[in-house]
Amino acid sequence: MMLMQKTKNYILILILTLMLTAFTSCLNQGLPTPLVHYSFSGNTVDGQGHSNRLENNGAKNTPDRFGAPDSAYYFDGISASMMVNLSDMPDISTSLTISWWFKVEAGPVFKDSLDAGNMIALVDTTKAIGIQFGYRAPGYKTKGLDIWNWGGGTILECQKPEIKQWHHCAYIYDGHKHQYFLDGQLVSESEVKPQSGRPNYLMLGNYPGGTQYFAGSLDEILIYGQALSIDKITELFASRKALLPM
Repeated sequence: MMLMQKTKNYILILILTLMLTAFTSCLNQGLPTPLVHYSFSGNTVDGQGHSNRLENNGAKNTPDRFGAPDSAYYFDGISASMMVNLSDMPDISTSLTISWWFKVEAGPVFKDSLDAGNMIALVDTTKAIGIQFGYRAPGYKTKGLDIWNWGGGTILECQKPEIKQWHHCAYIYDGHKHQYFLDGQLVSESEVKPQSGRPNYLMLGNYPGGTQYFAGSLDEILIYGQALSIDKITELFASRKALLPM
């Protein structure tokens, strides 16, 4: 009797696992092809082939949001960063979506009132344009988890979420309105005039030439050359990571 019950439980778990896999696969199939996709599934290669391998300066492998070993990267907040030159990026004043996952073990610690912890910087430093994402100190008079232009002008802001948990963020610009999603929920909107130009450089954990380092883990960096719908953001939040070749 006990053996029969264990067999039934095993079959139920197997069925549920297969259903979840099929469901998340369907979700992924509904997403468009990104311009850039760093899944960190064992490497720092752009899965779409549009960019070079990220140059890693001190970021360490860490488990991802599913507990898979060596499938995300931890940045120490002191000197760790990653960077890569980009090509064929859209103008940031046109349609754009950027999606990523992050986790911090503690609240941010700032050196001064105008410090920041840059998770992502998508920029062209020569033209002085770009978009940056991360934590910012109280001197900026924002809620703390911000999106800002190169130079510091606030685009969007939201409250800092709970620590010791993975969180999904997405930024959308449709040519008129900026939107900020946290864990699948719209948390901020604005119509701030964007900077204009094509970014040619992606940096994780800091910004080019700066010392505003992020302390925490990053995973699944995606850049789309279009404004995704709310339904697609929900799919990104719900979907499992795509496996890429080593």
